Amino acid sequence: MMEMRGGRARTAVAVVALVLTLASCARTSIEEMGRNAIRDQSNEAMATFTHITAAVDPGERSELTRRLTGSLTNIYSLTWTADGVLVADLYLRNHLTTSGGFWAEHRTVSACVRYTFINGNRDMRSINCPSTGPQSVHTDERVTVP
Repeated sequence: MMEMRGGRARTAVAVVALVLTLASCARTSIEEMGRNAIRDQSNEAMATFTHITAAVDPGERSELTRRLTGSLTNIYSLTWTADGVLVADLYLRNHLTTSGGFWAEHRTVSACVRYTFINGNRDMRSINCPSTGPQSVHTDERVTVP
């Protein structure tokens, strides 16, 4: 009779271990969490960029510069082309850590994103990060944003 109880206990422990293993596999990967975090940051920056460029006269370059650099602190380049196109380059970076003790994961992701304002139209796209400055620091993945 004791042997049956021991067998049932081993079976129960095995089932619980299997359930816990499957549950940990079902979570979003740290890679995907990092990509989503950067994409969320880029979308939030686009919303801010859109709001500011809609609220300020495009001819008021000093006011646009003041507001954009005050609101988007990760701008590393803010210029106008010869044609009057506003170009803002932002560096986005996120470091993630999952819990899990011995199995904890760490990952750093980043992206360089260009926001432009041309004749009332706004655009956002990934660009290559500069080879110098904080944007050149190694990360585990450079994320591409639409």
